Amino acid sequence: MDETELADVAERWLTSLQQDLKDFLHVVCDDQDLDEGLRAMAVSAVLYTLAPGDVIPDSSGVPGYIDDALALRVVLARIRERFPERFDGYAERIPELAASTGEDLDAFRAWLGDLYELFATRVGAVEKNEFKGKHAQDLLADPDGATWLEEEVSVAALKLDFKPQAVASAARRVNTLLPTFKQKLQSMRK
Repeated sequence: MDETELADVAERWLTSLQQDLKDFLHVVCDDQDLDEGLRAMAVSAVLYTLAPGDVIPDSSGVPGYIDDALALRVVLARIRERFPERFDGYAERIPELAASTGEDLDAFRAWLGDLYELFATRVGAVEKNEFKGKHAQDLLADPDGATWLEEEVSVAALKLDFKPQAVASAARRVNTLLPTFKQKLQSMRK
């Protein structure tokens, strides 16, 4: 894969992550008609995104959010595969985010190779992903769970308002960060 292509994708995803997270929450996680397992996976992906100690720690600065952006797209791709009609409805409401599950996601999938499925499994680990002691199933069962999650996303979104220079710098460095990403995923395999 071309390093420039991957950097371009990373720059687009990091630039839009703040809005993508909010849109994903309101369109996908709030979809009462979505298959229960996929809805739990969607909420789990949001929890993964909120948690600072994920595969690429958010303490890495702007580059630490690449895996968070990828997590949202992994879930959307699963929905597209299993329930294309639901995905088509999302594509009408969140066209840019839905479109990024095409060639952009394919670029990361190709770079990760067989580790892509391991990452998808990590993102969908409903019982493992948690934030502030909350798991996806807890939030889905709690009548106030959606409100709590929306408040947490609102707070987190404030931190995702990256300066264009920081995004461009992070995108240029994505290839130096991704070997660590691969290494962490490979260690999960053991």
